[in-house]
Amino acid sequence: MNDKDRRTTQITLLIRVIVAIYLIYLAHGLITGLDSAPNRRLMAIVAIVFTFAGVLIIAFTIKALINKEYTDVRDIEPAGSDQDEEQTGGAVMDETVADEGIDNNKDIDNKGLETDSKDE
Repeated sequence: MNDKDRRTTQITLLIRVIVAIYLIYLAHGLITGLDSAPNRRLMAIVAIVFTFAGVLIIAFTIKALINKEYTDVRDIEPAGSDQDEEQTGGAVMDETVADEGIDNNKDIDNKGLETDSKDE
């Protein structure tokens, strides 16, 4: 199984089924409107194509579900994460800022004037 097949999730397969059902629904609407259509032959051909496409999509999706040709969402790792990296709990820490300490920290009061934090 190649990498492309392994990236298909159950949610993707569910969306495929929904799209296929919608195609069949559209085909049904075209068939029921054939009597008032100006070009009946074209409408009939489009309805047959929509029905055929919907049935094929559902068939291939059911085959993929039965053969488990999908990846569980819980097994997918985020693109930028490595298992060897240290987890910081979502906080990003810049080492240069952490080493400077509080002595160089400056606060800005409400009027926009800069004051030293150690004067307060």
